[in-house]
This record gives sequence, C-alpha cells and structure tokens, in this order.
Amino acid sequence: MQTFTTEDITNYYDHTEVHYRKFWKMEQSMGLHYGVWDESTKNLAEAILNTNRQLAILGKISSKDVVLDAGCGVGGSSIFLAKNYGCQVTGITLSERQVKTATRFSNQNSVGHLANFERMDYTQTRFPDHSFDVVWAVESMQTATDKSLFFKEMHRVLKPGGRLLVADVFKEGDWKITDTPVMQEMLHGWAMSDILTLSELTQLVRTHNFASPETINVTDKIRKSIQKYRLFALAGMLGTKWYNLFHNGTHFGRVHYKTGLAQYRAWRQGLWSYQLLNIEN
Repeated sequence: MQTFTTEDITNYYDHTEVHYRKFWKMEQSMGLHYGVWDESTKNLAEAILNTNRQLAILGKISSKDVVLDAGCGVGGSSIFLAKNYGCQVTGITLSERQVKTATRFSNQNSVGHLANFERMDYTQTRFPDHSFDVVWAVESMQTATDKSLFFKEMHRVLKPGGRLLVADVFKEGDWKITDTPVMQEMLHGWAMSDILTLSELTQLVRTHNFASPETINVTDKIRKSIQKYRLFALAGMLGTKWYNLFHNGTHFGRVHYKTGLAQYRAWRQGLWSYQLLNIEN
C-alpha cells in the first residue's frame, strides 16, 4: 500500500485543478466531487450541487450552525451552505492554491462575510475545543492515510451533540488494496492510500466516542457521474498523451485519467459504494 504525504495530496489537487475546470464544471458547481442525480437535476453541475443539498438535508443544517468544511476543495460546499442556509462556514484545505480559488468564488457569490478559507491539515487543526456544530467532509475523509487521526481531531473540535457529515466512497466486499490492482489505480490517481468499509468506519467512530452513523447509500444515484467521469477520462487520455509528447507533465497530471477509467471498472465489479453519513458526536 502506498502512503501519500500531505505534500502529495496538495500536489494532486494543484496539478489536476485544470482537469476539473475543463471537464467537471468546476466554475459552475465549484465542486470536485461526484454528483447525486434525481428528478431535480438536469446536468452535471446541478448534480454536484445536489450532493451538497442531500447531505445538508440528512444533517438537518440550519442557519444557527457553525460549520467546519474539512477538506473544502475549491469551496463549493462552504459557499452552498452560506448561500442557502446562512451558515457561518470555515473551509480548510492543504492547498494554498485552493484557498485562493475558494476565496475568489466566495466573493463572487457575495458570501465572503460567511464563508472563509484557511490552509490547514484537518488532522491537526488550530481551532479550540468544541468550536463547531457541524463538520462537513465531502470526499475528504477517506483521503486521510490514518483515518483515526481525522476522527480524533473532529471529535475534539465538535461541540457535544454536534454532527459529522460525510459523503464518500466506501469499500464493498472483502478485498485488500494490495491484492486489487483496479482499486490501486483508482485510489492512486486521487492520492488515496486505502478506503474503509462502513463496518470499519462504524468501529472507528465508536472508538472516538461518536454514535453509530446514519447512512444513505446513493451509489445508484451517482451512476451518471461515474459514467461521465469515464467518458471525460477517455478524452483526457488522448489529451494527456498528446501533451506529454511535448511537455514534461506532473505525475498526477499524467495518471489522473487512469483513475477515471479505473473507478468505472471497479464500480462495475461492485468493489465500492457511495454513501452519505450523519454521525453524531
């Protein structure tokens, strides 16, 4: 199993932002995650925003909540919560580039007074104990090489009775990352070492004094996102190979398209699912 450093994770997001901007409707949705499709969604950007909406409904978000967006990416979830619920949100990311992009998006959406962004590691934040009503983690929790450090820190910064809201990929079945090349390829391209099953997560959150999670399986509702990611990866493969004939591309820039292809193959094999979780502190 490859262990990724915080520098590796930062490099992944910095070196692939151009891909998300080009293929994943980043300027419209401000999100780097899968989109949940339903009768309300007409396109990918709406589906990406709908992921935020469904998680907010699950977590019963209100204007009174003070939220930590742990692994905020380019700020889309923070801005969504500020615009739609009036929440005070602090987004943290390892990438200074993402801080700048998120701040620009926040100001463009006139919520700079509610949504602010800082460069910080979510496993060792600078916040006082019991600072937040909600921790929001959309496709960021599983990136932690040591998930225990994430839950320990989130328990510390959450108020008693607060909620940890998660949207992420989860392991399905009894496979091991070292024996499953398609999952190695899928996760490597996202700078992720391994992912938990729901039962492993449940055991881990109990260890850190959280309640058992409330879960909603939305794998079928991200089907279109999975398929679109594959199509974009096929287009990106051609572009990447052409680019590298004339340039010395970065590691994640060169392999990112492989993740798009591998996530589709692994999904077809039933090796992962996509879950929304509400975990009470």
